[in-house]
Amino acid sequence: MDSRSSSSRAEKVTNTLADAAIAHRKGDAVTAKRLYRKVLKAQPGNFKALRLSGALAQETGDLDEAIRLLSAAVRHAPADETGALEDLSLLYLQTGGQEKAESLLRRAVAINPASVIALTRLGSTLITCGRGSEAVEVLQRARHIDPNEPQSAYALAHALLESSEFEKAIAAAESALALRPEDPPTLVVKGVALYQLERYRDAEEVLMQATLLDARDVNAWIHLGRARLARGDSPGAIEAFATAAEQAPDLATVHSQLANAHNAAGHSEAAIAACDAYLDRHPIAAALILVKSLALRDAGRADQADELLGQDSLVMARQIDPPARYDDVAAYNKALERMIRSHPSLAHVHTNRATRHGIQTGSLMVDPSPEMRSFERLIDARIRAVKQALRASAHADHPWVRHAPSHWFVNAWAVLLGDQGYQVSHIHPEAWMSGVYYVATPEDGMGSGHGEDGWIEFGSPTEQLFAKVPPPTRRLEPKPGLMVTFPSYTFHRTIPFSGQTERISIAFDVFAAPD
Repeated sequence: MDSRSSSSRAEKVTNTLADAAIAHRKGDAVTAKRLYRKVLKAQPGNFKALRLSGALAQETGDLDEAIRLLSAAVRHAPADETGALEDLSLLYLQTGGQEKAESLLRRAVAINPASVIALTRLGSTLITCGRGSEAVEVLQRARHIDPNEPQSAYALAHALLESSEFEKAIAAAESALALRPEDPPTLVVKGVALYQLERYRDAEEVLMQATLLDARDVNAWIHLGRARLARGDSPGAIEAFATAAEQAPDLATVHSQLANAHNAAGHSEAAIAACDAYLDRHPIAAALILVKSLALRDAGRADQADELLGQDSLVMARQIDPPARYDDVAAYNKALERMIRSHPSLAHVHTNRATRHGIQTGSLMVDPSPEMRSFERLIDARIRAVKQALRASAHADHPWVRHAPSHWFVNAWAVLLGDQGYQVSHIHPEAWMSGVYYVATPEDGMGSGHGEDGWIEFGSPTEQLFAKVPPPTRRLEPKPGLMVTFPSYTFHRTIPFSGQTERISIAFDVFAAPD
């Protein structure tokens, strides 16, 4: 090929790419997309075109195309270039692919250890994975490289908050505010840390400042309402939650907090009405079902509360039959235990606000092992059996049963509790059904002579939910091979136990999938 012709073609591609970038900056997505495609037709491996067109696809909401283009940009990137890795990681982080985001960001940091962007995004990813202490270490590195970068300063404050280092979180938030004064998200972090230290008036002052700076910051209004409720200002809390509810009509957290504040004020019927208004549109919203059950009981309608909560009817336990390739449940549990102890995510400490004196894995459904594939089949069979049994029972009209998904997907993770280990009462609000399977229980810490140590208890609400009349509880004894399923709105906790060996379980959530 003539060198002048080749040079001319290269110049045309360069000019087309420049025109595409100009259209992109001006917001002309149609023209930019057409020109990026023209460049990539001529040069399929053009790194800059791949990266910019990937960014455009993300901006226009075509996430699958964005992932495809940015993945190609990663493959064609220069050896010392980390931008495409950082862009793709952010896309995965925003769409729930934390494990993939972490892997990409670790590659970026390996290429350029001084990349503050990569370190900051890695820290943010670790926060979402529940690994606050690791996030703190990564973000401190970013802060050491560039102490004047505000995003890493904010992220460090957030990581310290998630790690329950509340005093340090306040100090880090103040450092971040020195770089970016009057930043609402940073003020919220500081306010929440103050709240956790029970400095409710200080928290209210900081959170009020955040709402004045950004009246549409729903998160700030929610935490402001919580601070007011904690110091006994129910009317002020109702006002804050109502403001948030106007801005986020479909956010369950806001509406449950509003109903809870009504109940705290002694207005149980108003709380029930607020729950019903939301449940009419979202019939199995976990947080609203819980608050409604508490308000019903406080209003003297205990039978309706019991029926809605379903602790005796919807919480179901059954010993499993082992998969065909295993001689018995004990052999299957040994295989599960080996898999859990060798799982790569167990090398990390996954902080979880519900877990005390224990650790957990990340998702066991990412590249699942043969043991987990068989476990998923067990869960699927159990879901079908539960649905069939309940639809043939007197509980067929319960909203949780009526709105059971036709198709679903499962996430699962292992929890290992040691001596004095337990989980505080919590729910899994995003799922439809939750469950736990017991792989191993310490023989020296449960059973005869230990009462109900280590048992799972259903029904105890957290301190943040108001209940004048305490709800009843139900406890079940964990035994290897036992699978317990329950609505994801059901509060559950583990009673602390003493033992020299670990209590190992696999927790799982069942989510509705599109039909």
